Order: sequence, then structure tokens, then C-alpha cells
Amino acid sequence: MVFLFLYVDQVVRVIVIQKTLIEHAEKFRQVKAVLEEQRTFWNGAWRKFLRDIQEGSTEAAEMGW
Repeated sequence: MVFLFLYVDQVVRVIVIQKTLIEHAEKFRQVKAVLEEQRTFWNGAWRKFLRDIQEGSTEAAEMGW
């Protein structure tokens, strides 16, 4: 009977750990998606800044770049 209890206890622990890992993986995917969006935004802003400089725009200078 003790062995059955220990086995069930271990199975429950594994299930809880797996559930926790799955939840953390989902949070990681969400954070990764947000960071990817931010990276895309900043890359676009950087390209616009460089293009403005190449075209001689004063907008970058006015913004304090």
C-alpha cells in the first residue's frame, strides 16, 4: 500500500511539473511575440531615420536625433 501511495505521489508531482512547464512555455511564447513586434517596430523606425538622413530630411534633426 505504501508503494502505491508513493507511486501515485510521484505521478501527481510529474503531472504538476508538466503543467507548470506548459504554462511557462505559453508565457514565453507570448513574451517572444511581443519582443518580436517591438523589434519590428524599432527596425522600421531605424530604417526611416537612416532614409531621412540620406534624403537630407531635417525631421531627424528636429526630433533630436
